[in-house]
Amino acid sequence: MAPMIPRDIAPVLKSLFQRYPFVTVTGPRQSGKTTLCREAFPHLT
Repeated sequence: MAPMIPRDIAPVLKSLFQRYPFVTVTGPRQSGKTTLCREAFPHLT
């Protein structure tokens, strides 16, 4: 698998996740939402 393109939103996502019990990631289909979350939080299922 090719490495993920760095996303400007990843640090913001991680910061929000530290402050809130859950974070919602929304967007159109096939835009990389799941890939972003898996890359940002590899320890979570």
